Amino acid sequence: MPHSPTARRRAAATALALGTALVPVLTAAGAAAQDPLPITPNTAFVGLVNGKTADAVVTVVCPGPVTSTSVGHPIAGQTAEVRSIVPPVTPAGFTGSQGRQILAGFTPASATTQAIVFDSYFAPAAIPTTWLVPCGGSGTMTFTPEPTSPTARSYTVTVTFLNIAT
Repeated sequence: MPHSPTARRRAAATALALGTALVPVLTAAGAAAQDPLPITPNTAFVGLVNGKTADAVVTVVCPGPVTSTSVGHPIAGQTAEVRSIVPPVTPAGFTGSQGRQILAGFTPASATTQAIVFDSYFAPAAIPTTWLVPCGGSGTMTFTPEPTSPTARSYTVTVTFLNIAT
């Protein structure tokens, strides 16, 4: 433990410097986290697939010979999410006068897919590994407000399906 005034000042200056250096790191880490917020009417939003609002990649497993009509399953660990935004951001979805949920699903869709249902913003959900999606090519995930109203507007994310089994 420092006993001289000079040693105490150096120790205090070092502690202050370390504390000051950590503030931006802690602030940046805290800024990335957002508590979920309930979806409410008359709110602008965007959809994300694997953290992207456009040109997202969805990784798929399609073993065996693959044709243009082959389908496979998305791998685990991939997500979809909706985030509220402050206008004017275009393009953006809009919950409309009645929207309290947002449903998300791929196009083209298969008979085995049911929509991911969001009740909150900033709450990522897993893309189900049970869904069947194309083994390659492109598609979209559409985020649709429910219940709908004349003022509701969907948001669409372009996706590329990437087969990792070939």
